[in-house]
Amino acid sequence: MWKGTSNPPTRSPGNLDVRVERITQPDVNINLVTLNAKGSEKQHELQLRIQGEPVSGQLALAGSFDRKGARWKGTLSNTRFQTPVGPWSLTRAIALDYRNQEQKISIGPHCWTNPNAELCVPQTIDAGAEGRAVVNLNRFDLAMLKPFMPDATQASGVFSGKADVAWDTTKEGLPQGQVTLSGRNVKVTQRVNDAPLPVAFDTLNLNADLHNNRAQLGWMIRLTNNGQFDGQVQITDPQGRRNIGGNVNIRNFNLAMVNPVFSRGEKAAGMLNANLRLGGDVQSPQMFGQLQLSGLDVDGNFMPFDMQPSQLAMNFNGTRSTLQGVVRTQQGQINLSGDADWSQIDNWRARVAAKGSRVRITVPPMVRLDVSPDVVFEATPSLFTLDGRVDVPWARIVVHELPESAVGVSSDEVMLNNDLQPENPQSASIPINSNLIVHVGNNVRMDAFGLKARLTGDLKVAQDKQGLGLNGQINIPDGRFHAYGQDLIVRKGELLFSGPPDQPLLNIEAIRNPESTENDVIAGVRVTGTADEPKAEIFSDPAMSQQEALSYLLRGQGLESDQSDSAAMTSMLVGLGVAQSGQVVGKIGETFGVSNLALDTQGVGDSSQVVVSGYVLPGLQVKYGVGIFDSLATLTLRYRLMPKLYLEAVSGVDQALDLLYQFEF
Repeated sequence: MWKGTSNPPTRSPGNLDVRVERITQPDVNINLVTLNAKGSEKQHELQLRIQGEPVSGQLALAGSFDRKGARWKGTLSNTRFQTPVGPWSLTRAIALDYRNQEQKISIGPHCWTNPNAELCVPQTIDAGAEGRAVVNLNRFDLAMLKPFMPDATQASGVFSGKADVAWDTTKEGLPQGQVTLSGRNVKVTQRVNDAPLPVAFDTLNLNADLHNNRAQLGWMIRLTNNGQFDGQVQITDPQGRRNIGGNVNIRNFNLAMVNPVFSRGEKAAGMLNANLRLGGDVQSPQMFGQLQLSGLDVDGNFMPFDMQPSQLAMNFNGTRSTLQGVVRTQQGQINLSGDADWSQIDNWRARVAAKGSRVRITVPPMVRLDVSPDVVFEATPSLFTLDGRVDVPWARIVVHELPESAVGVSSDEVMLNNDLQPENPQSASIPINSNLIVHVGNNVRMDAFGLKARLTGDLKVAQDKQGLGLNGQINIPDGRFHAYGQDLIVRKGELLFSGPPDQPLLNIEAIRNPESTENDVIAGVRVTGTADEPKAEIFSDPAMSQQEALSYLLRGQGLESDQSDSAAMTSMLVGLGVAQSGQVVGKIGETFGVSNLALDTQGVGDSSQVVVSGYVLPGLQVKYGVGIFDSLATLTLRYRLMPKLYLEAVSGVDQALDLLYQFEF
């Protein structure tokens, strides 16, 4: 809505009233705008009021126009605004002077104040084709920035600064100017993994300068109880060749600063120093000097090895650099070497080689292995490659249950976005090609889901745009497999890989222990086919019916043995039932504080027993067995005195006290 009256300039004054309601734009909601203007050419005034979000406020403008001199003079007063960072108000009226013939405006000295900051113009600004402006920033509290920062970031402290800029558009070249900022009691806290990471600054000075066709950025940062980061970057002829100069220095920066984000017992240590000089131009930047990281030691559950103090050093020489380093562990070390070349900035290249010997890798609680890597990683703007060989001479793999991360995602899973539309899977921006040989040595043993076996073999790991593939063979030269309540011996084991890693071809034979099988019969299970569609069959030597072979596999006796069919069936059913109850029994034990609680069967025929065992204390195993047919009980206590040395007491029909030593060969 608007209304008003207008008269010729030389006649009586006029007025204009404008009212606008409900202006809505993204992130802007203005409820009311009123504009009131009155007066004549010689003397007039204007008032503007705004109510809404994110900004509301008012201003008053008064002035007069000299038509003959084409000059307007006035004042801006009674001005204040409410903003997301608090209220801003004008401390005194601003004198304004616009000269149309000169195309120049003069803005008088003034200040804007906020409860947490002050912005001042200490001298008149003459802005036209040429001019100069000076602006001072006083007591700017970083807490004002909270509305614009993520919830995980907090900042405190006070900044002051000054900007002095001069320009002349009648001449070629860039404006001249200088900007300085200085922080006091500055502290930034970032939450990482729900833990606060505070960074406090003793000194925080920044300055930017543009003079004589040269741009320069400098900084001086001193961290509280830590190191210093200082330097400057210069660009001469910024509109032409844009030559680079300057230096970057890091002095005694301690990595322990990040320890607050680690869990209890985890830590990082190390000292970073650098002395670098910059050169070249924007199209071909150069760097000279050295960067060193000494005493590097990271101790955390996320580390696969027990790291000892290590070193890294990078030497820069123009458009090339070299890397030398050693990562030490409690057992073995990895030597690093590498180089990089960015003489062609759009076709840079980097290479890192890692070579080690019997480095102990631990992935609790399942995997311990020694690896001897000899690999090379290369990177270009268009391709990453990983080549080499990894030897695994020793490993112990114990799997009680698969972690959730090992459960594969269904192939028909479809992810939806917030609009319930299918999301396209994101691919890596730079493709990765790999060609690795993994050699599994003679001392690699696995204990998983009843299988205790030794593994050997060689695998070739290849990755390209088609995906990850494995080629090679893993053999099981010897092992035992607990299934159907029986202790089966792996007589033959082969896993053949030729393509997708989750679809190996299986060729496995496991037989019942001949010592617990009557009549010199060999009975077992043969598994063939692919891992996702395995085919299992029961076999025997000599050949016999499936029912007879199953009886020998489960009981060690044939169906025509002297014992009654009822006893035979009882033994078979108990063995099968116990074989399917492992995970349930284990979880019951965890509930009552008994670790590794297990239910099993032992013995043959009438001497078969159901045995329950578990650890009631660290190192103390209790085992209780009851006969299926004779109800005789046996209690066994085994205590580990030291690794591989046990004291065992047995009480049943007979009593015994034994000292046992376990060894492998």
